[in-house]
Amino acid sequence: MADVYLAKDTHLGREVAIKILYKRYARDEEFVARFRREAQSAAALNHPHIVSIFDRGEADGSYYIAMEYLEGKSLKEVIPENGLEPARAIEISVQILQALQFAHENNVIHRDIKPHNIVLNGRGQVKVTDFGIARAGTAPAMTETGSIIGTAQYLSPEQAKGKAVEQSSDLYSMGVVLYEMLTGKVPFEGENPIAIALKHLSDVPVPPQALAPRIPDNLNAVVMRALAKDPRDRYPTAEEFIADLERCRQNLPVAAVAATADSAMTSVIPAGVAAAAGAALGAGADTARADKLDPTTVRQGMGNKKYLYMLLVFLALAAAAIGIYFLAFAQQGSILVPGVVGLDRVQAEANIKTAGLKSEIESEEFSESVAAGIVIRQNPESGAKLKQDGVVRLVISKGSNKVAVPDILGQSSNYAESKLKEAGLTGDRQPDVYSPSVAEGNIVSQDPAPGSQVQKGSAVKYVVSKGPEPPKEVTVPDVTTLTTSQATNSLSAAGLKLGNVTEQYHGSMPVGQIISQNPASGSKAKEGSSVSVVVSKAPEPVPLQVPDLWNMTQGQAKTALDAKGLVGSFQKVSNPDPATYGFVYDQKPAAGTIVDAGSTVTVYIGKKP
Repeated sequence: MADVYLAKDTHLGREVAIKILYKRYARDEEFVARFRREAQSAAALNHPHIVSIFDRGEADGSYYIAMEYLEGKSLKEVIPENGLEPARAIEISVQILQALQFAHENNVIHRDIKPHNIVLNGRGQVKVTDFGIARAGTAPAMTETGSIIGTAQYLSPEQAKGKAVEQSSDLYSMGVVLYEMLTGKVPFEGENPIAIALKHLSDVPVPPQALAPRIPDNLNAVVMRALAKDPRDRYPTAEEFIADLERCRQNLPVAAVAATADSAMTSVIPAGVAAAAGAALGAGADTARADKLDPTTVRQGMGNKKYLYMLLVFLALAAAAIGIYFLAFAQQGSILVPGVVGLDRVQAEANIKTAGLKSEIESEEFSESVAAGIVIRQNPESGAKLKQDGVVRLVISKGSNKVAVPDILGQSSNYAESKLKEAGLTGDRQPDVYSPSVAEGNIVSQDPAPGSQVQKGSAVKYVVSKGPEPPKEVTVPDVTTLTTSQATNSLSAAGLKLGNVTEQYHGSMPVGQIISQNPASGSKAKEGSSVSVVVSKAPEPVPLQVPDLWNMTQGQAKTALDAKGLVGSFQKVSNPDPATYGFVYDQKPAAGTIVDAGSTVTVYIGKKP
């Protein structure tokens, strides 16, 4: 519908996006009216979550809109394959709904809410764009021959039928967007837009919680209420939608009640509806974001008018054929099989009964992704045709078959077997092992680890302690003649340690060397035990008799002591007896005393006072 350029406002010095209507549409009153309506709708809405419109006008035979330049990504680009975390999805949804609330309060209905028309800037702020098919709530419905404007995956049921849209239509589309944010998928997919539109009319969506179990119950209920087929069952205003999301954020109960079976069911699709849906979805609103475009490059359009006319003719013929097909089946009394996958058993059976069909439980099976009591599969599938009282076979989930592995570490084997049996598991005792830290008879290890999720009936391997490993016997090495340091190394290498060390005189063993050991070398000892040793102190001293040094000079006394291997300590002492001057007059120990070699003898020599 339009090219978008990045431009600069020379007056205010800011970057803006310029949206220029394709020249081939500039002479088409409907497209011009739609283009003007976008400018008028958005320009009237000054809100932080709605793109700002600065100017609009006509130039060079076409029409343009100058709008706020948005740097960022579309919500479609932001949503990962498995969806956003619930808290983030709520945060974004509240901002979108605030924009819709403001628009609705100003009597503007967007009519094309989808992730492509929602931009997130680098600060996480949301902007709603592309009011190209918006209209005032009191204005006549915008029409195009045989068509409905909107995007198939996000159409409300009333849009798919070509009926007038209200605020609740935007809120239904918002429900689809929230569903996609939480699961990474839209509620309905199909081979073509017509098939998708029909699903919006007839099928109950799989609850988002069935696709993403992390979604809490209250948020799941909010989404399902937003996707109610009957507008009266949805949120009446964006404000009430926001209120329930805020309750979800605070983990509080919500006011939402999911669509009932009656409001969700449509058993036969009239031919006119199918035809209208087919024609409607052939043409959609064109949207673009300035931050994705090269300012100097014009996008390629839809081609020439000849191609457009051929496309419209083809879609009209396809719609007519589908209408005839449905009409033929309706005349034969065929009934459209409702989609009940993702519903609980009671609701599924009620929907099938309401459609004039019968249900049968084909089987029940465990499922890790679908909660107990929910329909996993149905046969025939949704959209198939059956005669009155035809049978729809259901496969019901028995829920997860996984259980948490109990913690049996440090427990006795009897206790472990009891706890495993209680959890629906079996014990698989492995060979016992020695453990220095776990008492004999208690469990040393288990596999899988405590808290792991395993299938019920699985075996849990565990190992029981035999207590500390008994020490083994080793051969005692010969450490005699070694020093204590050398002996320590030798014993350590053999798995032993040095024990008590005592000293003893030895006539021939050098000081510091080991004289003897216990246990003896070559004997057996328990690993880790001690070996005691006796270390040489020195040769044993020989007893000596102190010589008589009386009346010797100091020199004579020293010679006598040296000869005996004794040490003299000479002291000159004043003495009144002149006969003692220069001679020994006393000694300690006294002459004849037995002492060890090397002992000291104190010698007293007289001197003049």
